Amino acid sequence: MNEAEAQTTTSLQPGIGQEERFRIIAENSLDAIILVDNDGIVRFVSPSIESLIGFYTSDYEGIDAFDVIHPDDQERVRQCHRDVVRTKESVDLEYRVLHTKGHTVYIESRVKAVLDCAGEVQYVVAIARDITKRKATERALEESEQRYKSLFENNLAGVFSIDLALNFVNANRAFEDISGIEMATLTDRCFMGLIWDEDHPSVYQVLFEVMQQKEPRDFDCRIYKGRHGEKIVNITMVPIILGGQLTGVHGLVRDITERKREEQELIHSEERYRSLQQSLNRFSSDLANVMKVADLEKRLLDEVRDVLQVTEASIEERPRGQEPADRDPLDHWVKIGQKEHPVYLRIALKQPISGIEAQWLETAMHYVTILYDNLLVIEDLIRQVEEMVEKNETPKWMLRLLFKLSEKERFALSSDLHDSVLQDLIIWYRKLESLRSGNGFDEPVRSELVRIEEGLLDAIHQIRITCNELRPPFLLKMGLVESVKSLLTYARMFANYEIGFTADGFDSALGEEQILGVYRIVQELLNNASKHSEATRVDMNLSSDGGRVYFSYSDDGVGIDLTTLSGSFQHMGISGMEKRVLSLGGEMKLRSSPKAGFHVQISIPENTDFKGDTYGHFVG
Repeated sequence: MNEAEAQTTTSLQPGIGQEERFRIIAENSLDAIILVDNDGIVRFVSPSIESLIGFYTSDYEGIDAFDVIHPDDQERVRQCHRDVVRTKESVDLEYRVLHTKGHTVYIESRVKAVLDCAGEVQYVVAIARDITKRKATERALEESEQRYKSLFENNLAGVFSIDLALNFVNANRAFEDISGIEMATLTDRCFMGLIWDEDHPSVYQVLFEVMQQKEPRDFDCRIYKGRHGEKIVNITMVPIILGGQLTGVHGLVRDITERKREEQELIHSEERYRSLQQSLNRFSSDLANVMKVADLEKRLLDEVRDVLQVTEASIEERPRGQEPADRDPLDHWVKIGQKEHPVYLRIALKQPISGIEAQWLETAMHYVTILYDNLLVIEDLIRQVEEMVEKNETPKWMLRLLFKLSEKERFALSSDLHDSVLQDLIIWYRKLESLRSGNGFDEPVRSELVRIEEGLLDAIHQIRITCNELRPPFLLKMGLVESVKSLLTYARMFANYEIGFTADGFDSALGEEQILGVYRIVQELLNNASKHSEATRVDMNLSSDGGRVYFSYSDDGVGIDLTTLSGSFQHMGISGMEKRVLSLGGEMKLRSSPKAGFHVQISIPENTDFKGDTYGHFVG
């Protein structure tokens, strides 16, 4: 027993007066007791008022009882006081008061009139109790209930509840939209009546697990949708547990019909994609063995008929101005090439093709278009070659092709010589030099080793010269003029004649093939001069004017009889120079006679058209 209880017990012993007892009760009550006169002035207040609103009894007594009430509640409480005075009936009410520390306290109060001997209202007594915590709990509970209600009613997914007998208890509007069941007819309706018959066993199994294990489960099933047929839904079942006991089950329903349809379409699309990819792989592999346009067209038609499951597909040539409009989606036209007129693939479809089939067709047409043009080029080239063979002529494009192949072989040979033979010779030379530098050899042996070293050096030097002639270094980087000057500088070291070269009037930017062609011609002319001309002086000039490049060569050698040069023509390489000039689209003129020197005039265009002469499709 604490001190307050002991004091109370002592105070309430027999012999204490009634007024004293009332005082003891008032002072020890946790509820505040407030005595107010008819004008609303506080005449008595119990000490518990301090713990309630922070006022001391001395501060609160004698003032207007309603001053501490929240402004929004003051008039309502005043009116209540007036009603009690007027009607003499007790009233229970709730209101807010302002604590001296600034916060709001919720009060539950019973107001009762105190009558005098004449039966008139003398005072009004109010018993006030702090219900702030209860109000907070009620407010939190209400907010929670509102949140749950909002979540339940406004959820985009269908939400429902069923009892342990599997009958519906309630559901939201979204569930009505998904199931097609009107809310008014839902109560006491069995949940299993909504499920597709074939899915009953699996749904029963899930419900059994939810009720037994008291854990959520989800599953997919089909439901009836009235006259709209079936729907595929995903349902999450959540047990409702109150007081530790299972009382029902909540359900969350999502319509996944569209998603399932898309999944099936995706599976079908993936299978179709694999099929089309295999078709492309097979088709591209077969095209590697196709060598004629007719065979290509037949192979294309076979693949289109097989993949798109059509019976009407054809290759048609349409004159310009009569191109197909392609307005009918079932009458599909695709251009595949160009003969005398544009060539089209025409497909009579049974139904519009899908996006992935359109991509397949586009890819296949890309393969076909490239190969179609190339096969046309090859067939035209074959016809042209046959015509040239009959006329004993060589087309320019073939000359260029042969020269390109020749340069490619020169480059390969130069690389092989430089990377293998030359490096081996250099290694053996250094080993021999290191061996000879020792002191263990007699003079005759040393002299023989020196002679072998010199032979190796000569071989190394000769291979380097050969590599440079096979593939002139820095030809494109230095340009034609500087490359020719470098060649002539080296030639002067071994020539027994003077060499003159001018290029003051040259300012053209030539391509690789043109630079290499002129360079090879200069090499051949120098070779002829050294071997056959017996000249004392050779002069060369390089210039450009009017979109053409001019090169001239002149020596004072023995010359040749141009009327009888058939044997020496091939021997001197003049035929090769003439063909090289012809391959560049240029002209070559010779002027020579016995003891009158040898003179050459060459002219080539700056921008050579490398699409052939009579044939316009070849690309060099």
